[in-house]
Amino acid sequence: MGEVLSGEGAMIYRVIFLLLVSLGVVRGEVWGELRGLTGLKNWDEGRLMGGEVVTGRGPALSFGRGLAVESLYVVRASVGKTLERQRQWTPEGRAGLKVWIHGGISGRPVAEDFRKIGSAPANGSVKALVAATEKIGEEHSGIYGSREEAKGFGRSGLGGWGGPMGGVVGGYWGEVLWKRAEAFRSGGLGKQPGYFYHGQVILAGEELGRLLKEVPKVQKNFEGLIGAMHGGGGVGRTGDYWELFDVDGVGAFSLGAVAERVVDGGAQVFDLQYYGSGGFFVMATFYQMWAIEVEGKAATLVWRGDYLASPILGELKGMERMGSGAVMMKRIKQGVGEFLGEMR
Repeated sequence: MGEVLSGEGAMIYRVIFLLLVSLGVVRGEVWGELRGLTGLKNWDEGRLMGGEVVTGRGPALSFGRGLAVESLYVVRASVGKTLERQRQWTPEGRAGLKVWIHGGISGRPVAEDFRKIGSAPANGSVKALVAATEKIGEEHSGIYGSREEAKGFGRSGLGGWGGPMGGVVGGYWGEVLWKRAEAFRSGGLGKQPGYFYHGQVILAGEELGRLLKEVPKVQKNFEGLIGAMHGGGGVGRTGDYWELFDVDGVGAFSLGAVAERVVDGGAQVFDLQYYGSGGFFVMATFYQMWAIEVEGKAATLVWRGDYLASPILGELKGMERMGSGAVMMKRIKQGVGEFLGEMR
């Protein structure tokens, strides 16, 4: 009887040992994959698992209008719950993030998707946007868009939504956002009207391409989701949206789309803002999520990469350019902090 128990005990210990080894290998693979993806150097596994959010500059880009920021953090929830909450979370109304409105866009965009323009706050940022829009035909109005869009000011049949963006100005922006959203839904980035900027036509798809060319590891890692944005359609897409936000005291609109997919042991998300009426031409945010455990409970390790193409950056040098990067890192870290606070 003693020999039988000894045999069973040895087998149990062997199973436990193999399980621990397996868990160690899996954990090692996760952190190894993270090290292979991120360019951030000053981070510690233990401090991340303890709640630290690490944000820093990504690789220096030769693209003059480009800027890269990377972030690392751990969510105390499973990958599935993290994805679900991220789909629902918006920056609207959160102190310091300066996003005045966040609205969803239908599978087949309609004008009614943008009715929330009428609920824009009567603050200085929105009033400055109204004033800039009324000068949109002038060379230095500060509004990013195509020449055809500028010529369309005052011709929209939309409007009557009330608020400081009511009337001609609100109708104009409702039309612009609606038509651009329709174009993106039908054919992705390739269908977007070009920006007319300083005598040149600049295409959002080309801006994204120039950004991703300088981060080949990121481009390869997310190539499936990137393709979904270029081709439009619904492959991997989980939602389209629009926002009204602040850029240095002046309101601006953006259009965005999100694509995601579940992969072995985690998930990937690509949030692309493919139009900005101010502040940027295109902004790409990638999330790589890995399933891990913290204190014996399911958790999610997240790498986030933000890549911005902005004409403002092309005009900055030295300390001014470094300062713009610091502002971007601060806002990203604040947004992540808000999200983690809600997850707790």
